[in-house]
Amino acid sequence: MLSTDETLDRISRSGQAVFATDGGDRIVLWNRACEALLGKSARSVLGKRCYDVMCGRDENGNVYCHRGCPVAYQARERKEDPVHPFSLRLGTADGKSRGITASLFSIPDYHPALTKLVHVLRPAEDAATAAAPALASTETPAEPPADGRSEAAGLTSREKEILGCLVEGAATSAIAGRLGISRVTVRNHIQNILRKLDAHSKLEAVVIAHRLQLVETSAG
Repeated sequence: MLSTDETLDRISRSGQAVFATDGGDRIVLWNRACEALLGKSARSVLGKRCYDVMCGRDENGNVYCHRGCPVAYQARERKEDPVHPFSLRLGTADGKSRGITASLFSIPDYHPALTKLVHVLRPAEDAATAAAPALASTETPAEPPADGRSEAAGLTSREKEILGCLVEGAATSAIAGRLGISRVTVRNHIQNILRKLDAHSKLEAVVIAHRLQLVETSAG
């Protein structure tokens, strides 16, 4: 099973805008996609409190990002109640703001204080498109289990195979080529995986896969 640092490294290369914070709300990861999205370099934000960097406000203009963030508390302390994607306006380097949709989940460590919180950011317009129903396929989707994470063994062999590809950082097109199936079929399998694991993103599914040791991985 990959270490926390190795997991964060793979997440940082996912192509999505991602940053991570430590137990003191300090930013410990800020990838290139996040730099491009908000115009702030990793050098300028690493080590700073996330709420001081993000300056997030809700749709009504009220301050959302602050010390003692309730969403961070929920992600760290209420594992039975995962954080759902939410909308914010974040400050950009040019002094303006940008609408985003954020997902938040934790990567536990051997000590609670070392738990990292991973934030996945999408431009609001991209998130709206991603939320659209997946294209219909000839396969009948499985019914979601009552507790997705406890029923992780309910993944089919194909779903485990695709989850393994996600853990390796493979893109949808690469998975389709490797397995000899269409990209639409891959996307539908991924939607089933997310539903069964009760994950809100591919990144969160990867973290759950490591946590529950659902697939064989190597540190290389």
